[in-house]
Amino acid sequence: MVTKIKKFSILQTGRVLFVFYGFFSIVLCPIVLIMLLAKPGDTFRMLAFLIAYLVMGFFGGIIGAAVYNLVSRFTGGFELTLELTQEQDIQP
Repeated sequence: MVTKIKKFSILQTGRVLFVFYGFFSIVLCPIVLIMLLAKPGDTFRMLAFLIAYLVMGFFGGIIGAAVYNLVSRFTGGFELTLELTQEQDIQP
């Protein structure tokens, strides 16, 4: 089965990427803590980096979805090939 993605919800895409980048900022926290131990005076800069990372992920998602929606009008959007399968109920 061939399916096309014609449009992304702009705010929903921004929210999803905000959470996605939030997860990666949690992964980055140990690296930031190590950097803070090396240079303790950069605490504000490191915290600002983590917050900016989330904000840029949100707005990057919004801009990316808007651009995709515009481009997909002319190109038809992404095309996916999906396979339908039958699920079998497994009884314990």
